[in-house]
Amino acid sequence: MTNTWNCKFLRKINDYVYLFNVEKHKQLKNKILKNIQATPFTKIDNVYKTDWEIDYYLERKYWDQNIQEIFNNCTNFIKKDLYGDIEFNTFLHNYWFHIYNKNSEFKWHTHDKTNFSGIYYISLPYKKYRTEFLSLKTEAQEGNILIFPAFLAHRSPINKSIKNKTVLAFNFSLGYRNLGSS
Repeated sequence: MTNTWNCKFLRKINDYVYLFNVEKHKQLKNKILKNIQATPFTKIDNVYKTDWEIDYYLERKYWDQNIQEIFNNCTNFIKKDLYGDIEFNTFLHNYWFHIYNKNSEFKWHTHDKTNFSGIYYISLPYKKYRTEFLSLKTEAQEGNILIFPAFLAHRSPINKSIKNKTVLAFNFSLGYRNLGSS
């Protein structure tokens, strides 16, 4: 059976940073953006819109079966690459969207209590506004998913464009048990 929503592996940027392409991104993009607009949001720091601080149990229609399948395809690839035939679980900790309008940004930060973080670039009108890392260059573009160790410091630079940048971000761990469990 062929996966309907495949994420195609593009390259490893280093031993633990992966770049994928959502092959049917153009078919998904407007649906995702519409579902994001229907999700309650707030503003944090200098991010125009986000559901980061919205009730965790609230339905988020943008993270539907299609996105879950894409996430599973990408994480299964990473598990196979890192661990071979050892069967580890994938624990999706959380996910959220960020919309950056003109003059929006997110300052340098890392993600704690997780192994990996990921960014799905839903709309990225200009590559110069992709996520920046302290000592790592990426070639991410719209329709790509970038997955990296959560301890890597990163930021979203100031969007000087009148066009919005929209991302879905997520945190997950790979292993025998979920982080924080006993």
